[in-house]
Amino acid sequence: MFTQRPIKQAKTIDNVYGSAYYHLEAKDRTIGELRKKLEAKTDNQEWIDTVLNDLIDRGYLKSDKKFAVHFAEMAFNSEKGCQYILTKLKEKGIENSTANEAIDYLVNRDNICELTLLNNRLSAMRLEGFSSDKLYSALLKHGFRSSDVREAIQSHPVASTLSSKQQIKADKADIVKEIERLARKLKGKSVIKRELQQKLIDVSQFDEQIEKLEMDGSIDFYQNCQLRLEKKRFDLTNSKEKSKAYAYLYSHGFSSDEIKETLAS
Repeated sequence: MFTQRPIKQAKTIDNVYGSAYYHLEAKDRTIGELRKKLEAKTDNQEWIDTVLNDLIDRGYLKSDKKFAVHFAEMAFNSEKGCQYILTKLKEKGIENSTANEAIDYLVNRDNICELTLLNNRLSAMRLEGFSSDKLYSALLKHGFRSSDVREAIQSHPVASTLSSKQQIKADKADIVKEIERLARKLKGKSVIKRELQQKLIDVSQFDEQIEKLEMDGSIDFYQNCQLRLEKKRFDLTNSKEKSKAYAYLYSHGFSSDEIKETLAS
């Protein structure tokens, strides 16, 4: 099993400088990020503060404000939204107020329109294999506002025609299997049809398929109605209880004929 080697502790302030240069060469870091790296190297806070202040004065380490502006500028150039910038800067220990100031500064300086960035990103995307839900989620991950994402998708000639994940699933559904599955759960015709419609499944052939299933004996709604009633203990000799039983069966989608025969048996 791999175990991380312990960090060699600094014996002099030069060792702290060396560690700082090493981490800054790897990638640009905030003051807070570099401080954490140096704190793993030494517990001498005086050395750490001296190194950090010196690196800031000499321009090797950016102030939080300059870092935020630089990071936001790169993000905007990569067609990322404001929420992405705010989230990433927060992870790096930058105050929200500093991040917002950086964003406002760049928006005003470069006349940045987030919706334009979003439309540019969307126009460059290959949309094959995307559902509307997947595309929406993908654009949100780049930090754009949900309202802007919806507007961009609706105005895009291809994106606006994408089916939802639910619609794609519905188009692949076998209506006969779906009817049989719901019938096994002791649901009547009207409830089955309503649930299929809620799932966006085409029910134009529903009545025809129901008739075939009843004719070949695959489904017996009269028997299912009886089985559904047996799940409850209604006193059918009492008129009020009988009315409750009728309402119960009707709410589960059974027809008047099916219910009347069940209650009479």
